[in-house]
Amino acid sequence: MDIDDKELPFNEKLLLADIGDLAEMCKSRSDTKYLSTLLYMSLRYFNIKWEDVDEYLKTIGFMTAKTSHKWAAVFIKGDYEEFSNDLLGGQQTDSFYDTFPESEADARAFVVKACSQKSAEFKAADLAQFIDTKYYELTEIQKQIGDDLIRLERSCRLDLRRWGAKFEANSQRPYFEGHERDDVVKHRNEFINYFLAHKDFYYTVTDGDTPMWNMPTQNPPRILILHDESTFRSGEVSPKRWFFKENTPFFSKGRGRSHIVSDFLVQHPNGPFFELNENEWKQAIAKYKSLSVDNDVNYLSRTATASINIGTDAYFDNDTILEQFERLFQL
Repeated sequence: MDIDDKELPFNEKLLLADIGDLAEMCKSRSDTKYLSTLLYMSLRYFNIKWEDVDEYLKTIGFMTAKTSHKWAAVFIKGDYEEFSNDLLGGQQTDSFYDTFPESEADARAFVVKACSQKSAEFKAADLAQFIDTKYYELTEIQKQIGDDLIRLERSCRLDLRRWGAKFEANSQRPYFEGHERDDVVKHRNEFINYFLAHKDFYYTVTDGDTPMWNMPTQNPPRILILHDESTFRSGEVSPKRWFFKENTPFFSKGRGRSHIVSDFLVQHPNGPFFELNENEWKQAIAKYKSLSVDNDVNYLSRTATASINIGTDAYFDNDTILEQFERLFQL
């Protein structure tokens, strides 16, 4: 395999869109006839079949193989004047956005908003449709059934690139998964509505810069307990950082060890962390002997706060988490 095949996936279908975008950029700076003829002659030189050349040229938005062949014949025969006659004189028109600058501002705002959404459904076709709608709103022209879009999808892809958007793999970024499924939304609403209906039973906090505790007005009082996990890494470094001249710190070569903490937060005025005092702890272990037995999970004394070192201790699987909850209830 050649080195260029390792760096770029030239045999993948998705690359065809990039080629089409580059072709559109070239068309905006040079005559389509020149580009089509050059590419047609080059492909035929390498013995690419005429049918394949024709399909490829049409896919990237160039002239057909038949038309390109005609102009290739004109060029090869030396009729330069005929080959280049459409570039001599003629009226030079402004680009679409030069004529409708307000459309470009609206289109860019539309793109920024669309690309900021969680969903990855935005396509260049959506931009083309947006521009089409705006065009007819501005000109107050009635669009007829069957009329093409005022700006082609391929031109819109070039707009996106010119404005700084990139068409890249949808990975290595903050992500969400399944949060807006119908069943998840239904359960979430039921969960929230339950607490809202019983809010007078809980210890809550007021809004504002100086929050205060609201005590329960209904009996029996209820305490909210939340659970979460956090991973802490020694030697963790950011992918990028600022450097200033010679004041460059040493670089941590390894990622270091990882330490996971699994803990409970308590919504109560006495404090956010659950912990027994000495007398309460003695009463608890007298009733539940297992509380004082050591295991693979490291527990902070007189609490249900657990921690492990990744690579040396057992991982927090479902059974371990359930055991941690059981310990909390026993305490």
